[in-house]
Amino acid sequence: MLMAIDPLSGCRVLGFDLETTGLNHRSQRIVQYALVGCEADGRQIQIDELVNPKMRIPPETTNVHGITDQDVRNAPEFKECASEISAMMEGAVIVGHNVDRFDWPFLQAEFLRAGQPMPEPLAILDTLKIARRLKIPPRHNLTALCHRFGIALENAHTAGADAAATLLLLHKMMEANPQHFRRPVEEIADWANGIDTTDKSTERLGPNIEDLEPVPGSHGWLRTTHQGLVIGRGRNRGRSIGEIEHADPNYLNWLQSPAGPLDENAIETLQGERNDS
Repeated sequence: MLMAIDPLSGCRVLGFDLETTGLNHRSQRIVQYALVGCEADGRQIQIDELVNPKMRIPPETTNVHGITDQDVRNAPEFKECASEISAMMEGAVIVGHNVDRFDWPFLQAEFLRAGQPMPEPLAILDTLKIARRLKIPPRHNLTALCHRFGIALENAHTAGADAAATLLLLHKMMEANPQHFRRPVEEIADWANGIDTTDKSTERLGPNIEDLEPVPGSHGWLRTTHQGLVIGRGRNRGRSIGEIEHADPNYLNWLQSPAGPLDENAIETLQGERNDS
């Protein structure tokens, strides 16, 4: 069953996975990261890099992911990779399995050590939480879920393979359960955490916000009212451009940026509205 509306449309969407020296993000380090997916226009993204953790990789950890001290000896340190990771993740939809409890805390710790600010994705979707929210029978590890949905997972526990499989798993779960994903992508994470935002998403403009005329090239992010433009998706859904200009201008900056979801014509329309507000 295909979804009538894809909440990921118009977004950069990236499967994300890490391999590390151990399980404790406070004392262990990243040895591999992968970002696999596509830009909003469909161009593919495939980044899979080793990282020198500047510490020994325990043999028991190497037995899991296969990465040795010799493999990372000449790899860059994390601080050399931080800018690329940040540029890719900023404003993107990040998809990971157990990402909230494992990968994201590791990433935060590494950015803190590097003295650089964390990127701000549009949304972080944890496929482990989504599987549990959908009440899919156990087991819920990535290998078991991929088997359930007919996804071939070769080279499991390598960052690139796990990131790609996680992204495909999300699409499979969305196709099988479309009724739960008819909401802005930012609200899927809240739903996965048990917070139902169905009513909140329409409370500002009422239930007919989707009936407002979309700005061409905005993929539904900008809609037209007799009072001017409003945001049609995301955390500022229903708010006017003038209102956001004062309360959350960085959000508008992101919309206009190359990482945002708007086409060139929609960016020009938004810029004109901002100049008038």
